[in-house]
Amino acid sequence: MVMQAIVIEKFGGPDCLVYTDLPEPKAGQVVIEIKAFGLNHAEMHMRRGEWAEAAPVSGIECVGLVDSCPGGEFPVGAKVAALMGGLGRTINGSYADYTRAPASNVALIESDLSWAELAAIPETYATAWTCLFRNLEITPGQTLVIRGATSAFGQAAINLAVNAGVRVIGTSRKFVGHAAPWGSCLLGGLAGWSRPDQGLQSAGANGERGLSDLLRQLRVRQAGLPAV
Repeated sequence: MVMQAIVIEKFGGPDCLVYTDLPEPKAGQVVIEIKAFGLNHAEMHMRRGEWAEAAPVSGIECVGLVDSCPGGEFPVGAKVAALMGGLGRTINGSYADYTRAPASNVALIESDLSWAELAAIPETYATAWTCLFRNLEITPGQTLVIRGATSAFGQAAINLAVNAGVRVIGTSRKFVGHAAPWGSCLLGGLAGWSRPDQGLQSAGANGERGLSDLLRQLRVRQAGLPAV
C-alpha cells in the first residue's frame, strides 16, 4: 500500500514542496490517519534549509484517527492529536495521509469540533503552556499581562492562565467579537496606555508583579540565556 505525502524535494520556497507516493509507515508506536494539520513557522525554516534537522515529509503536528498502535496505548479508530516528538525533523511528519508518532506525543481528543478547527489547537496550546508553566512558572493568584490577547497564541494563553487561577489582563488594539468568552480576564485597549505597566496600575495591581512578554521569555530560554 502507498500513501501520498508532501515532500521537501529541495530547499527553497513553497514550490519546493511536491506530492510524492511513499510506502505507508510501518506499525511502530502510533500510526495516525491524518485528517488535518496546522501550519507553523518551524516548517518554513525546515523547507528553506535553515534548520539542521528536517525530514523529507514536513509537519510537526496533526489530528486524526489511530490506524494502528502495537503497544495498546490507544485504541484503533480513536480521535487523537500528535505534536513534536521528532515529527518533521527526524521522522516523517504530518504533510501526508499517514504518519507515525511516539505514544508520549499523542493525546486523545474528546470534542465535536471539526478537523480543521482541531488542527489549530495542538502547537498553539503547547507553546502557550510552555511559556506559562515552564518558563514563567506562573502560579494561582498572580497577575499576568498578555499582549496581543486576541491572537491565537494570546487566546490560548488566556484560557490556560484563567483555568489555572491566574488573574489575567489582556491587551489588544481591538476586542470586538472576542471579549464575551473571557469573563475573568480584564481587557484593555492599547490606545490609552503608553507603557505596559499602566495596564497593571489600571487594574489595581500597583505594579506588584513584573511584566513578562511570553514570547520573549520563550526566545530567551531557547537561546540558552537566563530569563529576566
